[in-house]
Amino acid sequence: MKKKIILILIMLLGLVAIPVHAEGTTHFFADDNVIVDEEINKTAFVAGNSVKFSSQVDGMSFVAGNIVSINSSQDYLFAAGNNVTLDGITAKDAFVAGNFLTVETSTIRDLYIAGTNMTINTDITGDLYAIGTNLIINGKVEGDVYVATDSLSIGKDAVIAGTLRYPDDAHLEVKESSIINNSEPYKGEIPKADVDVDININPMTIIAGKLLGALYRFIAMFIIAVLLLALNKGAFESIKKEKQEFGSIALTALLGFAFLILFPIAAIMVMCTVVGLPLGIVALTIYSILIYLSIIPTAYYFGNLVFGKSIKNRFLLMLVSLVLLYLIRLIPFIGGLVGFISLIFGLGMYTILMKNSITQKK
Repeated sequence: MKKKIILILIMLLGLVAIPVHAEGTTHFFADDNVIVDEEINKTAFVAGNSVKFSSQVDGMSFVAGNIVSINSSQDYLFAAGNNVTLDGITAKDAFVAGNFLTVETSTIRDLYIAGTNMTINTDITGDLYAIGTNLIINGKVEGDVYVATDSLSIGKDAVIAGTLRYPDDAHLEVKESSIINNSEPYKGEIPKADVDVDININPMTIIAGKLLGALYRFIAMFIIAVLLLALNKGAFESIKKEKQEFGSIALTALLGFAFLILFPIAAIMVMCTVVGLPLGIVALTIYSILIYLSIIPTAYYFGNLVFGKSIKNRFLLMLVSLVLLYLIRLIPFIGGLVGFISLIFGLGMYTILMKNSITQKK
């Protein structure tokens, strides 16, 4: 479910993309219809409704949209969208999420994919990791294949030189002419900690799933952050100008905590009346969106606090800040605390921005 929500968000983001082209330490391209074919000597970020990306990139590529077509060369590729096609790409590693995802003849070492309908029509020189609903493999995988899908089809020309690991409850179709060196089915459902059951679960599959999930959550969040930066520069300038001292930080976090607790209570009370029911539903929807996006103002505020003097490009500042926050949140115990502080501080910052907006209108 989380995976589908992320994909839907990326689709919506592509539909509202506005023209942006910023150069500096990175290259940003965003429009309704984006065609990028120039040589890029730094990391590239591309977003839009319809995206055609065929550049040679000396760095990493981040590409997202509704309909995405990629024929590019880069060190590492991160792509997401509703309908994603990779054809003739070159990358050490590729991380791709899509509702409909197709990989044609390409040169890829390790491929990490997540989606609803995924088709691999190319050779992979390393390992293949796949999470989703349906997967079709028609190429050669020289390494191992780790699969967590409901359905798996091994085509007649497919070759898996390593070990195929897949859920034992998945629908498996293997053509007679295909070649599989070794296969190891595992239990599709991980048992609870208090159940003493001996189950053969490959740790790499679990780890890969967690890493893929975290990676695509980060990509989706960064794309949203880039679009918000482009759409509402004034709001982020206000965040930048907020006092950078302990008392102000503590007050903002306290304000966010109050918002976190009191807002849904107020919304539910409003919903108890017939007239207020639609208003309460809308309020809770906005509340959920603000919680999901709370990390963005937090990252931008503390990014300016720590890196404001050394990083002038606001897009790069957001990227560095988000990466650091996501990495810290992966640390046991500390990550949970940082995540909660990030949540309430972000909500507090949204509250301050809304208050300032109302004050300015008066």
